[in-house]
Amino acid sequence: MVFSIQLTRASEIDARYNLQIPSSEASIALKSLARQTKHSLLFQNIEIESVTTNAISGTYTLKQALDLLLEGTNLSGGFTESKVITISALSQEETKTPEDNMDKVKKKTFLNSLASAFLAIFSSSSVVAEEATETESDTSSESESAHVLVVTGIRGSVVKSLNTKRNAESIVDAITAEDIGKFPDQNVAESLQRITGVSITRAFGEGERVSIRGTTDSQNRTLLNGQAVGSVDWWTNSAASRGFNYTMLPSEIVSDLEVYKSPQADLDEGSIGGTIIVRTRQPLDLDAHSFFGSALAQHSELSGETDPQLSGMYSWKNQNENFGMLVSLISQKRNLRRDGIEAWSWANKTVTLEDGTVYDNVYAPGGGGSAMFLQDRQRTGINATFQLEPTENTSMVFNVIDNTLKLDNENQNFLWLVGYGGSQYTSANFLSNDTVGDILISGTFGLSPTGNNILDETKVRNSKMTTEVYDFKFEHFGDVWTTTLQLGTTEAKGGTQADRSVGWEGNAVHSFSAANVESIETSYALDPANGANWNLGFLRYDNNDAKDDETYFQADFLREIDLSIFSQLKMGIKHRDHSRFNTKMTTDNRTDLGWNLADYSLPIPSDFLSGQGSAGTLRNYAITNSNQIRAEGDALNWDYRVLKASTFDINEKILAGYFKVNIEAEELRGDFGIRVVQTKQTSGAYEGASGSEVWVEKERTYTDVLPSLNLAANITDDVVVRFAAAKVMSRPDYNAMTAFTSYNRETQTGTGGNPNIDAFRANQFDIGVEWYFEEAALLSAVYFHKDILSFLENVAGLEVHEGVEILINRPTNGRSGTIQGLELGYQQEIYEGLGVLANYTYVDGEAKDADGNDTTIPGNSEHTLNLSAYYEHEALSGRISYNYRSGYDSGTGWPGYVDDYAQVDASVSYELNDNVALVFEAVNLTDEFNFTYQQEGVKNALTGLYRNGRRFIVGVRANF
Repeated sequence: MVFSIQLTRASEIDARYNLQIPSSEASIALKSLARQTKHSLLFQNIEIESVTTNAISGTYTLKQALDLLLEGTNLSGGFTESKVITISALSQEETKTPEDNMDKVKKKTFLNSLASAFLAIFSSSSVVAEEATETESDTSSESESAHVLVVTGIRGSVVKSLNTKRNAESIVDAITAEDIGKFPDQNVAESLQRITGVSITRAFGEGERVSIRGTTDSQNRTLLNGQAVGSVDWWTNSAASRGFNYTMLPSEIVSDLEVYKSPQADLDEGSIGGTIIVRTRQPLDLDAHSFFGSALAQHSELSGETDPQLSGMYSWKNQNENFGMLVSLISQKRNLRRDGIEAWSWANKTVTLEDGTVYDNVYAPGGGGSAMFLQDRQRTGINATFQLEPTENTSMVFNVIDNTLKLDNENQNFLWLVGYGGSQYTSANFLSNDTVGDILISGTFGLSPTGNNILDETKVRNSKMTTEVYDFKFEHFGDVWTTTLQLGTTEAKGGTQADRSVGWEGNAVHSFSAANVESIETSYALDPANGANWNLGFLRYDNNDAKDDETYFQADFLREIDLSIFSQLKMGIKHRDHSRFNTKMTTDNRTDLGWNLADYSLPIPSDFLSGQGSAGTLRNYAITNSNQIRAEGDALNWDYRVLKASTFDINEKILAGYFKVNIEAEELRGDFGIRVVQTKQTSGAYEGASGSEVWVEKERTYTDVLPSLNLAANITDDVVVRFAAAKVMSRPDYNAMTAFTSYNRETQTGTGGNPNIDAFRANQFDIGVEWYFEEAALLSAVYFHKDILSFLENVAGLEVHEGVEILINRPTNGRSGTIQGLELGYQQEIYEGLGVLANYTYVDGEAKDADGNDTTIPGNSEHTLNLSAYYEHEALSGRISYNYRSGYDSGTGWPGYVDDYAQVDASVSYELNDNVALVFEAVNLTDEFNFTYQQEGVKNALTGLYRNGRRFIVGVRANF
């Protein structure tokens, strides 16, 4: 069978088109090619319905596009003498290899994957998709007997991701969904960590933040279909970060991810590490009446709860295939528990014993406790996409996302607090340490002379976050210029609507010891498990409200040129109006209620802190009935007041313009461009002593000129050598840009901002080589170097807020430094469906503090390692993955330094038929703990030892 795409002019064979075609069934991909190039397509679906093509995005001739689309399948594109493009089905032994296909397009492969956001089509002929009769009978019998090679599942996803990387001009890595609604992991961040140079930060056992090449999460950007997404956090004391919160992004809506490690001029600025582009599906690229659904059950081992995970997607388009709509719905629940041993505020202090003995400059803690955290997460969301092509030269897409995440939670923490109620040490023991000197490693506290010296504190919270995106994209494909206009708005809001602090108190001699690493032992003269020993010391209600929103308008103009080595010109302008607001409210403590914990207590789970700590670690104490507190506490009258120190409002008006030219010179391709961006920043916060604060707004304007160069040379048929150089910048976190302060009165710790800090700026370059020695195989190495012109340095100081002395960490402009490293990658199908994926990243970061001493760079892990093995045979497929990240400085006073962490995950699926599959996934198979301490080299100064437990997911997925 021969399938044909008919051209209206023979010269169109050499015409070049900007194309974006996702990996899909061959009939769908060919229709998409016809639609985007405005040519008539005639073929029969039956012979190619099980062939899956590769994804392509970039500027190609029709022949180049066909070669890349059909690479690795048993289909091939060609031309008849009458200049009609034909697609013929080959026998298995005639199937072309990737090397054969790539050889035809080595010389002219343009634009990287980012250009998929800026499609351009220059032809003006009509688009028709219909069944046709056989056009060449001499090939009919060959097609009918041809063996169909199916490229789907894990291996298909690997091939598609490698094609994206290979064809890009810049340094890019990609992850492609194995099927509609089937991303490699339930959590998108967990998938991203398997990319070379990418590491993640977990919260409560789930990937939440992403770091690239030794930078913090806030120095990297995440864009949805090329645009910003609003992001906030639920916790009252969370810092207002620019980093994207991946718990708000359901994996079911994702088609593919691209990680840009070297910038391009048409890509938004704001990243020092890299930029992640998340792409969603469009209805005209899918069959009419496509449906996907999944029904999964997730079991959390530590909480003992099993929760539903439901999702569904429906896509429709009209008979003319010029209008379509797609709707995706999700409803997911997770009941989690985290067991922890905590301490905080380790610093050099003067310690005075009850008998008057003074110890100067000893490294001592501020307090600690045994904590059990419970949370009920309920995520609901809708994604709707409407796509219209009213004429041959016009395209419009409107995308809507509305996600809600409810996170009601409670934290039960039996505390030991230095100086609480005026108590003092009666004895102290010390341990010598090479990094900080003498550590106060254990001590005993005497009675409070005026009240109570022990606090059993419960936090009972109602929390919710929402994220909305409304994005409209208009494209007009002229004879010379392609014009793209994009405008939209995104908003995230929420936080903790009610944060109830319940303080049960008592007065008794007690002690602590941090002599054992990864443990704190305590002893109390009163039984912590007997609720009758603890009376209500205070009940207080707080809340916080955050909003992050952006409105944007972007205009891009693209045309083909023929000027020396330059083949294409693109230029554009973009305006962004971004605001971030945060406020907190509090109430006076209620101390007159006369409650006793015996009337409000529950027994703690018998397996609390199982396997954590040591023999003397507190594992049994009376916990609070949170539902009872909600009912009785909410019924009281509360007078809220604004916590002025924790209120700020930031606005950034960002205007950017750029130009970019694509480079084509035989075996060399790439791009060069310059982006100029002006930022007008207004930051407002209350300043002044507590009780006499005044609202102050400060303005500043700064301009950055950001050149970038990306080059890729095809040294041989299988080897690509890359070079990239650029100047980059990243704006500071929102919480760091104002004079605001966020703190906890009980733990006496907090963070603050500084309106005088500067943006991060860096000069960087990359050199890399990639060897594609088989179809699903890659061996690669990349050296990267970043000269950071200024780091931010956190300086801790004691400040008085609401009459309490609190240790506050504030940022200052630091000295310059460097980040350099090496990325190594290896992928290969070893034998008939058995494959491996492995990568290692080494990062060396150097920086100095204000005194010229070596200091750590926040977020910089020296070593990261990812190993995955997959297997596919007929209906069965499986994957097991190992991820390791060495220790790093979090950049904040708490948790301080994060120790080495490794995790093993696995997944298995079995296809019952072509439409239905059973799935099983396991997360954190080896039940790893998260260990943090105040600073590197001082493991006895524990700040957290947390266990989140294993998770298991089982269920069914269906595609129709």
